[in-house]
Amino acid sequence: MTEKINYLDGLRGIAAINVMIMHFFIILVPAIIYSDRMPSHLGNLERIFSTTPLGLIGAGNFSVCIFFVLSGYVLTQKYFRTKDKKIIISGAVRRYIRLFVPVLAATVLSFLLASIGAFRYYIEAVMISGNNNYDSYWTFTPDIVDAIKQAVWGSFFTGSDTYNPVLWTMTVEFYGSMLVFALALLFGVQRNRWTFYLAAAVFFFNSYYFAFIIGMGLADIFNSKASVFKTDNKMILFVILFSGLFLGSYPVGTVTNDSLYGFLNNGLFEVPKLTYHILGAVMIMYVLLNSQWLQKVFSSPVPVFLGKISYSLYLVHFLIISSFTCALFLALHPILPYWIAVFVSCFLSVLLIIPLSYLFYKYIDMVGVRLSKVFYNRAIDPLISSNLWDIKQKYLSSTIFGIYNKIFK
Repeated sequence: MTEKINYLDGLRGIAAINVMIMHFFIILVPAIIYSDRMPSHLGNLERIFSTTPLGLIGAGNFSVCIFFVLSGYVLTQKYFRTKDKKIIISGAVRRYIRLFVPVLAATVLSFLLASIGAFRYYIEAVMISGNNNYDSYWTFTPDIVDAIKQAVWGSFFTGSDTYNPVLWTMTVEFYGSMLVFALALLFGVQRNRWTFYLAAAVFFFNSYYFAFIIGMGLADIFNSKASVFKTDNKMILFVILFSGLFLGSYPVGTVTNDSLYGFLNNGLFEVPKLTYHILGAVMIMYVLLNSQWLQKVFSSPVPVFLGKISYSLYLVHFLIISSFTCALFLALHPILPYWIAVFVSCFLSVLLIIPLSYLFYKYIDMVGVRLSKVFYNRAIDPLISSNLWDIKQKYLSSTIFGIYNKIFK
């Protein structure tokens, strides 16, 4: 579907780890994420994390925004370099199958864990940590038919996430992918394409889809023959990197006017944390695309490996945390200091999550990739190679531009 770019895979891998860390925090030490809205277990340490850039360790929403910017870029960058429409068509046709197969497997795994009562440990753990934001999870009655329906339809089209709370992003990922595919296919070779990009960005500004559009715009810019946005000025890149990390650390909890982020809490944006996190993600992406040094860092073996298993890790980690991690914490909590029980539980869980994610990647995720390729090659490629397809594409494009000319000219 897309070319593998090692440093982008590396960034995705680090972002996936960050999401996992956030979920460790949310369940066991929620005040690190939500500040004074949750009971404290570690004294002032939680407030320091939740009100300073240290909050980047576990800035899960920021990392999700990085995922979405990456998707907008990676799904379209080869098209902008080659202008081959079959790349976009292939990506769009294969996207559902590629995402669906791992989602189905993770949903069935969740059903099995729920059926044996493994999530009861989660309910007990959040009662101890005091996280009343998440205490309603895993209270459903498992039903295999309902689980499959959710995997097939709900996770992608209605935002259902009963069997795995992280699946809320699948709806955004699927629709966001279709959005950038459509924008690239219809307007990607037009001189005035930036008018349409801008209109889409304004329309979706207060949503995660804004991240996809900006990612696609970066793909267009950085895969053109010449771009004024490319720079090797280290000072400029450092300032942008620092600013992006600062915006990315904008708290998801309460932001008071006297805090480090108070000047950003100015009512300028409808959902400040969403907008700042997307802008921060875009800045990080921009610096990475310009910095050979950062590209080398993110192309090193560990980030690249994590990037390879990132989708699998994202899908399974919350299930393991909600069962194994919570069970281990409940066993350690009565006999160890709170922070040691948390640390040991999380550390040992990582030793389980990483290998399990690799197996999930090798035997499930890659199956989805291969099935999507087989479906496209056998059912769709012969169709789009026909002259009839070219006629339909030209008619659709001319109709859209006819409407545009009537409105704006």
